[in-house]
Amino acid sequence: MWYNTSMYSHLISTNTKPHLSGVAKFSEIIAGKLSVPFIGFTEIDQLKKGTTVFLSVSFFMADIELETEAWRFLSLVEEKNIKFSLFFHSFDDLPIEHALIKRAVHIYAANAEIYHQLAFTDKPKRNVWSPPLLSNGLKTNDFALNIFSFGMAFKIQTKLHKLLAAKLKKFNIDYIIRFSTGFHERANFGNYDEFARQLEEIYGDKVQFYGFLSDEAVSYFLNISNLYVNFFPKGVRSNNTTIFAVMKKGCPVVTNLDTFSPHWMKKRKNILDVQELTKEMISKNALSKVGEQAMKDVKKNVSLNKLVTLIQKDTK
Repeated sequence: MWYNTSMYSHLISTNTKPHLSGVAKFSEIIAGKLSVPFIGFTEIDQLKKGTTVFLSVSFFMADIELETEAWRFLSLVEEKNIKFSLFFHSFDDLPIEHALIKRAVHIYAANAEIYHQLAFTDKPKRNVWSPPLLSNGLKTNDFALNIFSFGMAFKIQTKLHKLLAAKLKKFNIDYIIRFSTGFHERANFGNYDEFARQLEEIYGDKVQFYGFLSDEAVSYFLNISNLYVNFFPKGVRSNNTTIFAVMKKGCPVVTNLDTFSPHWMKKRKNILDVQELTKEMISKNALSKVGEQAMKDVKKNVSLNKLVTLIQKDTK
């Protein structure tokens, strides 16, 4: 007999960052459909005695800390008499997987190969699937302001995004804002998921996330965007290369400026400061003029050839 979905108290997953993992996105969606909290193995202490939970797991990548938490879950199962169903997104014949199978009430295999690998167990099991996980696709609206942002995830300044969102609401501007991201080699990869959650709170259903994009894909989005947005801890600096790249493409930029920002950046002329943004500045016609001027000024002031000439001059 299969458990009614209403009997589950929680969905527990090995992957908990939906913006970075298909398994996590699956788990979040299923948890929503079951109307239960979606948690990771590090949060299992909140489970109560006698409850039934749903596990969504993939141990594909070796992770000692994760496996340790999974073993701790099994100890908690014994201690609190917890029952669970088990959904395998992958199966690698690991000791922790076999231990989970031994205690599981029901097992789901995400594909036929996994189901075949589980032939050794006589536990009730089903060969199922993972449904399509894409949500909205590319939003398009000929009348909305198309805004784009890309840069390092750990540098996202949510405070200034709140200011921008508030101004756009005040100006009654219809818009779509799209985010792509990069990660510094020493940055915490997982930070983006938290930033994405905060940005969703700020922009609501007007925001979309596009993960890692190639240079060609970034160029595409700049070409179809009316405005580029990126903020910095203090203000734009002359080594914030993303800003120069955008201006070179002729896409107008709204950011934050201060005393140490490049002297040739002129508010309302070739760049926009979020602190001084007005409704008139972000009409499509006004933005187009800012973008055109930005393209000319970047070429004049910060070209690669100009930098190389300076360096070579100093070696003579």
